[in-house]
Amino acid sequence: MNEEKQQKFTAKVRRGLVWVHSIASAELAKKKAEATGVRIEGFTASELADVESALTWISQNKEESGGAPAPTPTA
Repeated sequence: MNEEKQQKFTAKVRRGLVWVHSIASAELAKKKAEATGVRIEGFTASELADVESALTWISQNKEESGGAPAPTPTA
């Protein structure tokens, strides 16, 4: 894949992450609000930590609403 195609693909993925983040964040907030105690039904503590970590990663890597992508990490 050439550089231009790679950049277009990366931009599409980042735009998709905006949608995924908004839906997943809303669903997790809803589940937390519905929880009667400390535990959230359907999640172990480990799974909840994984979901929250994934949402954090997505928020750091999604394309911002202004169209400017988050910085791409270099290795």
